[in-house]
Amino acid sequence: MSRPRVAVLGVDRDGPTRMLLAALQAEGVPALHLDQRRFAELPRGLAISGLYLRPVEARRLFAADPGRASACEAWTQAWCDLAERIEARVANRPGAMASNASKPYQSQRLMALGFDVPPMLLTDDPGQVLEFEREHGPLIFKSASGVRSIVRPFDARARSRLDRIRHCPTLFQKRLTGTNVRVHVVGTEAFATEVDSDGLDYRYAGTEGLATDLRATTLDARTRWLCIRAAHELGLPLAGLDLMLADDGRSYCFEVNPSPAYSWYEDATGQPIARALARWLACLDSA
Repeated sequence: MSRPRVAVLGVDRDGPTRMLLAALQAEGVPALHLDQRRFAELPRGLAISGLYLRPVEARRLFAADPGRASACEAWTQAWCDLAERIEARVANRPGAMASNASKPYQSQRLMALGFDVPPMLLTDDPGQVLEFEREHGPLIFKSASGVRSIVRPFDARARSRLDRIRHCPTLFQKRLTGTNVRVHVVGTEAFATEVDSDGLDYRYAGTEGLATDLRATTLDARTRWLCIRAAHELGLPLAGLDLMLADDGRSYCFEVNPSPAYSWYEDATGQPIARALARWLACLDSA
């Protein structure tokens, strides 16, 4: 039987996967890259201490070959099913990641854990939106699901198309002002990044020709504890929490990302997120 090793499922053109594989090598941890582009059968008796899941949609990898895409999807699903059952450390188990499938549901969980959450409305009724706006002031809107969507302002252009929500329930939130902070939790560690951006949704500011600056920051003890607690209670050893340290003095949590693209933040700040993840998966951390 081979030595226990960390298995990494994904493709190395993806930043977090590539960065984790490099960190495992730097730590001297045997790694097994479960490359979705090859999805080879593995030898029997393979011992795994940790498993990292960051799969890419098979149809994106094999757009011109539906048969190969189907085979890749089945192979990937088999590993995701295994991740629910094995005793090894997993970042993250698919069942736990499902908490992000509904933003309203996850927001309820976050409030129960002690975070402030912006006032929100999920509706397909234009009249409710206008009433909500009168009560809370400027709004933003986005998808209610876990599928990535761009945060947009509820401005005159959006108001002119408001009737469209009758066919697609949409999530509206009070627009807050303050400092955006992304917190990556790895086990019992937390890495905070302050985000200074000219864009409403800083993830896409560059596509609009707007600047975004990332820099490492330090959280107060309570906010740090809340982040680690939230990740733990949601069953996410690896999590990316989107916070706003608002001008009203409160710390709001917008959502918890169960598969964060941490490499962008590590590249900008030098924070050792990948190293912490590698050590956690290999059981080399202090936890």
